[in-house]
Amino acid sequence: MSPKVRRGLVHVLRVAVTAAAVVFVVRTIRWNDYWIVEGPAPARPTYHELPEILSVRGGAEGGSLVTWADGRETAAVKVVRRQGFLSLFAQTSKPRFFAMMAATLIPVYFMARRWWLLLKGHGFEVPLRQIFFVTYAGAFFNNFLPGSVGGDLTKAILASSGEARKAAVAGTVILDRIIGLSVMILLGAVSLTPELGFYWSPAGDRRLVYLIYGLLGAMVLGYAVYFSRPFRALVGLLPFKRVVAELDGVFRSAGEKKALVAKASVLSLLAQATGILVIFGLAHAMGIPGLSLVKFFIFEPIIFIVTALPISVGGWGVQEYVYQRLFGDFGGMDPNHAIALSVLYKLTLILASIPGGILFAMGAARRRRAAGDSL
Repeated sequence: MSPKVRRGLVHVLRVAVTAAAVVFVVRTIRWNDYWIVEGPAPARPTYHELPEILSVRGGAEGGSLVTWADGRETAAVKVVRRQGFLSLFAQTSKPRFFAMMAATLIPVYFMARRWWLLLKGHGFEVPLRQIFFVTYAGAFFNNFLPGSVGGDLTKAILASSGEARKAAVAGTVILDRIIGLSVMILLGAVSLTPELGFYWSPAGDRRLVYLIYGLLGAMVLGYAVYFSRPFRALVGLLPFKRVVAELDGVFRSAGEKKALVAKASVLSLLAQATGILVIFGLAHAMGIPGLSLVKFFIFEPIIFIVTALPISVGGWGVQEYVYQRLFGDFGGMDPNHAIALSVLYKLTLILASIPGGILFAMGAARRRRAAGDSL
């Protein structure tokens, strides 16, 4: 097969994958209001458009009795009504919403610059423009892959294409993620400090304090263990020595290249702070009363960490639950407002990231060789 034909097939495949992903992502958006019906365990919750259910009333043992459009009546453990995007959008300030949607690109830029800095620090010369497009494409693929793993995997595959040191490229992606998570934990711990008096009072719920400072302690312990002599000796005994050596060389930079990691941490802080301000701006656009910016800086790092885990596709379900528990139980926000904010923020990310998928289809994230480039 000639190189020209191969390039053409790759381009067709890239367009096809992106088109399928865009269709999938758009179909995940629930445009109209809907019901969530939870049946007896182990049945999973089901989603239904409003016309499918005529009424919901109290049932036996605190459950609900659902009357369907076809006349059937079934018992359910719990039935809740949720707003779709159109309802949320109708009650939201349009100028603020579009401003916040555009502002979601600011954290993407800081994250791209952070990864670009780590790549340069490990000997990979690559244009910042390309890294931005790769990061933007990764944000798009996060919408239909578990947690943030899909986006990281996308970044690693795109960046390592044609590169001899593939493990080292993957290592920079992992280190990039570790720095981001570490700064999230520190940000949450620092933001919680002024609130310690409240959460540590007899009436306060101390679980939030234990969670955040527990994560901080685990982070410090993990760093100490990785650079301890016993662990360093264990690394030398592992198989696949070339791959291990490349990965370990990148991870060791956390202790050996402190200036590089410090710069990456500052960019991570900027990315997370601007991301939190975007969510706070969306809450203002929705008209949610009694907002506290400090609580957003306490809760959002935890939410970022939880939704980064490969628990659900695109974080759906998990994010709404965590928003309800943190902003509702600990932040004093109406639980319905907390869930609505979570849904609107997720839909905003989806709409803002679709151009990243289109740019990927057009080949903007494709590696371009230039004289002297090593990536």
